[in-house]
Amino acid sequence: MNRILVRSGRLVLAAIAALSTALMLSYGAVSAQAAASPHGTLHYAENSSIPTLDPASWSGVTEQRPMSMIYDTLVEYNQTNTGLHPALASNYTVSPNGLVYTFHLRPGVIFSNGDPVTAADVIYSLNRITSSDPLGAGAAPYSGAYSDIVGFQQWMKSGKTAEVGQPGLSGVTSPAPGVVQITLASPQPYFLNEMALSSADVLDPSIVAKYGKNYELHAIGTGPYKLLYWHQGSQMALVPNLTSWRGVPSIAKILIDENVNSDLQLLRFEKGEYDLMNGPLPSEIYAKILADPSLHKLYQTAPMNGVLYFAFNYTKPPFNNLDMRLAVNYAVNKAMLVRDITNGRATIMSQPVPPLIAGYNKALQPYPYNPTKARQLLKAAGYKGQPIYLIYPSQTQDRIRMAEMIQQNLKAVGMNVQIQGISQWTAFNDEEYNPKGSWNMAWYDWWQDYPDAQDFLENLLGTEMFNGTNVGNWTNPQFQKLVDTADSLPPSENAQRVTDYQQAEVIAHNQAPWLFIYTLWQDDLVQPWVQPQGTHSDLMLYLHPVLTTQFNYLRTTH
Repeated sequence: MNRILVRSGRLVLAAIAALSTALMLSYGAVSAQAAASPHGTLHYAENSSIPTLDPASWSGVTEQRPMSMIYDTLVEYNQTNTGLHPALASNYTVSPNGLVYTFHLRPGVIFSNGDPVTAADVIYSLNRITSSDPLGAGAAPYSGAYSDIVGFQQWMKSGKTAEVGQPGLSGVTSPAPGVVQITLASPQPYFLNEMALSSADVLDPSIVAKYGKNYELHAIGTGPYKLLYWHQGSQMALVPNLTSWRGVPSIAKILIDENVNSDLQLLRFEKGEYDLMNGPLPSEIYAKILADPSLHKLYQTAPMNGVLYFAFNYTKPPFNNLDMRLAVNYAVNKAMLVRDITNGRATIMSQPVPPLIAGYNKALQPYPYNPTKARQLLKAAGYKGQPIYLIYPSQTQDRIRMAEMIQQNLKAVGMNVQIQGISQWTAFNDEEYNPKGSWNMAWYDWWQDYPDAQDFLENLLGTEMFNGTNVGNWTNPQFQKLVDTADSLPPSENAQRVTDYQQAEVIAHNQAPWLFIYTLWQDDLVQPWVQPQGTHSDLMLYLHPVLTTQFNYLRTTH
């Protein structure tokens, strides 16, 4: 998941691209089977505070869990796979040139306070997320995801705030009641994915105007649940939205505790106080699960679209030298990291794109552990033992152990590696996003925004992301040309787009901009009394490759 401003630009699956050129019929199956009467409480915890309930501040999965229940977007992913379907939009069309998206709103939908949803609300919400300063703290983290909408730059530069009925994005209009039309400056077959992000949640403008910067304490949406209360830093409660267009969900209340560490979460789960324990679970927790058959039968795991790596600082010696970057990749025993850090819950990386993403290049193999070759490459690079500074966030024992194990591997081949753990995220980010600083290698992880190769290739290695998510400022002209070309191809040329991305991945593999570590798996614990509602029975209700847990598809008998 992104931690800073995201640039627009990503790949969509071939099936989605094929569907996007034709009128999509109303997706009736999306509505949850209405419960006769909501029952029971689902209780879980987060390790940290929930940062926000405002789409203008959204940037991570912790807040996405409750936000996905409070709000709706025009389109969304379905509950069992990565496909997109209409949500607040009953259907949509895409023009043959891929520039104009026309959404027809689902009739009769109301916000949980009773206000009707109109095209003007959708337009306002998009204008707000793309304004220059929606909350007095600069641009929204995900405003750049919509930068290819016609008029984006002019709207941002205007410095104006979003108001209903006032000009904003010139490319977002309502040609008829209940219809929203979005015009892009260039084709983006991945644009629908961006419209499924939490940043594209549809808000009630009157509530935003009423509460201003305190809006998130009174968040209103059209989702299956609504906010009952939020004691920030302590606990949040959600209750069913009885007017939801989806029908009434089965669970009567969702309680979310904040700032509860993993050990205490597990203890409360074992006592039956918590109904879920969300992952990724720390290795010490996983070890306890393996040792306890009663816990292990409640454990679930699935591969996810995420990567973990150490970026090389490409702006200065020694890692502006290819032999140095290759030497590190051969020197580190990644199989040992997977075994000792994740207990086998990961897959060694060979490229920037994880295996579940369309465009993943199966032909590429991970760099093998070969200390002898690493020493040969260090000699060829002319390395003389100068210090190499590695930084990492030191909030967990798993990260500390990983940094220490990498340090040991590199010292074993003759590298003088100094590691520095930084305990505060803000301080770590400030250091990591400054390649002119002292560091040579920096820890980084990335959970997808949506299932798209561009989310990994452009966001993590593109030149436009220098001093940002391309933390090492690596660049390669051939790589960039392939990615830029793939970005601009229409949906009808999706096969060529996949080919371009795969060729770009070969370059990234060969040029080794990162110490490739592993792709991530997700896991959790679920009590036996938390079950799929009605006919929904898929594991991905709990561990979806794109979505957070979808509570409106669950029920509890507890």
